[in-house]
Amino acid sequence: MFTFHIIVLEEYNVPLLFYIHITYHHVLKPHPELTLHYTSTDPNNSNLYKFEDTTIRLLKCQDDEEQKQDDEYNVTILSIEKGYNKEFHMYNIFIVDKPLHHKYIITERLQDDNLPLNRIITCYKEAVEFLNAPIEEKRCSLEELRMDLRQIQLSNFESAEELSSHLQELTRRYWASTMRKQSLDLQRDARYQKLLSTSLEVFMMHHLHDEIYSVLSDALEQDDVYVKTKIDQLIYMGVTPDQLGASVSMAISLPAAIVELATLDAREGPLEKLLCLKSTLELIVAEIKGALADIETKNDEESADTKSSIESLKYTPSTDDLIPLVMYVIVKARPMRIVTDLHYINNFLWSISPHDGLSYSLITFKTAISALFEINSQSLPSRSYKVKTELPIGELFDVITGTDKDITPLDRQIHQLATMLEKSTQNHELLI
Repeated sequence: MFTFHIIVLEEYNVPLLFYIHITYHHVLKPHPELTLHYTSTDPNNSNLYKFEDTTIRLLKCQDDEEQKQDDEYNVTILSIEKGYNKEFHMYNIFIVDKPLHHKYIITERLQDDNLPLNRIITCYKEAVEFLNAPIEEKRCSLEELRMDLRQIQLSNFESAEELSSHLQELTRRYWASTMRKQSLDLQRDARYQKLLSTSLEVFMMHHLHDEIYSVLSDALEQDDVYVKTKIDQLIYMGVTPDQLGASVSMAISLPAAIVELATLDAREGPLEKLLCLKSTLELIVAEIKGALADIETKNDEESADTKSSIESLKYTPSTDDLIPLVMYVIVKARPMRIVTDLHYINNFLWSISPHDGLSYSLITFKTAISALFEINSQSLPSRSYKVKTELPIGELFDVITGTDKDITPLDRQIHQLATMLEKSTQNHELLI
């Protein structure tokens, strides 16, 4: 089912200062005299709506001669969210089941080569495929865009912010020119709008990556070297997650997340790098949840209680829990230019949304790096005796035969390691 967003202002003359492609008929303001009545924000305030419980009813539409007075057009409110403009005035975002006016309903099938819209763009190849998908006369002029990109001289810009603003303006220009070539139905489709924005950004940054990244890495070399030196010190000390602030029960080794983050240096473009950070964070959470689920499953088999297993699947670590684990993964993965990478993402990726998880991933890694900057490797707390990077043979039997129900993800991971070592030893003896 398609959903549509409408904006409802709390005050009569509040300016709506944020960048969004939406028609006047879907931004409403209170009627100055009638309670629960709202008007569209076009110059003539042509449409009048009334809110009735979970329904919005169109009462009057001056700009539509075909709309008869006895015609009733209603939309259903599915959910409500709150937002704030740049002046910190609140507005409500109503998610409804169809447009607020019948003329915005899509009545014909999209005739744009069956353009695949239920997808995401993750790399340059996918961006080019999407931009070349429409028939030729409706495509973005990629050759013209390449020529514009070749004319950009980084020496003409005094800061990354100034260059970023210029590239954003270039993106908007090509976005608008490409959008005008499409059918009205496709122009109204939020999926197409998002895919076009992302594809243009990825295309542009692919062609400018080497030059921009080189300048950034030179400017931030001192910070990158500082972090790398700090990482080398922590590696030499054999640092464990609990020494970086993680709960002892959560101080597991996180191998999948470490392997994923180790690919960061090979990723090109701000989107690819941010997707790497996001997947790393997801793997950290998944490994913790997996350990908890294993524990609960084992306990449930003994107690015949499945409620705790369900609760463990719903568990999500807090940001405070995650930061030390992210720091540990950074240390073990040893990225060469993570400070440069974070600045690169922050300044040259514009299509991310708070709702897609990418913004959260960026903020989490920035916080982890800031914490890593402040750590004094010479004054770390002692490692907990429960946290082990190696398992002495003398403890192997105790771990394997232990039946204590009150175990943690760390205990579970050590138990799995010990079991694997035992099986490996048995197999070796059979071969002999």
